[in-house]
Amino acid sequence: MRSPVGEGRERLLQALFDEFGEGGPGPNLSMRQVAERLGVHHTLLTYHFGSRPGLLGAVLSEARRRDNRVIAATGDAPGFATLCEAIWNFYANDAHEDRTRAFFRLVGLAVYEPGAFREFVADLDDLTRLLEAAALREGSTATEARQRSVIAVAALRGLLLQRLLTPAAEVDAAAEHFIASLAAPPA
Repeated sequence: MRSPVGEGRERLLQALFDEFGEGGPGPNLSMRQVAERLGVHHTLLTYHFGSRPGLLGAVLSEARRRDNRVIAATGDAPGFATLCEAIWNFYANDAHEDRTRAFFRLVGLAVYEPGAFREFVADLDDLTRLLEAAALREGSTATEARQRSVIAVAALRGLLLQRLLTPAAEVDAAAEHFIASLAAPPA
């Protein structure tokens, strides 16, 4: 008896994590090479992920879903600034550098081929929604919560990109300053 399609896809995603880590296959590997390393036929990957961009997007989206569960577990109902600090601490950790690089690589590709990275692009608001809920708990209006969240995610991602390009203590200090400014009550 065959397993349901979603179950097969989940097993493949786990095999991808097991073989390549949470950053997924490197940019120089073809679908055939990835399939060969997993011990499956390349058409199976095509069936479940559509294309190489689809496969890369699915791996990184799943990694981010896992990350978000870890980040959200920082407390019962973490505040906005606390959650931003948890996001920064998680992704600025050197242990996650490969995944952060993979994220920015896919973001760059998605700018040029949004259709090929549809699933990945659709999942980009996950951190924004997490922060939005925290802002609402702290009394922000729905509009304010959305705007604060978009700004915070954009700033944190920009700081992470800066940290990858020019690692220096001043980037970490800037992140600390930004996060501290979030703890101040909204004007």
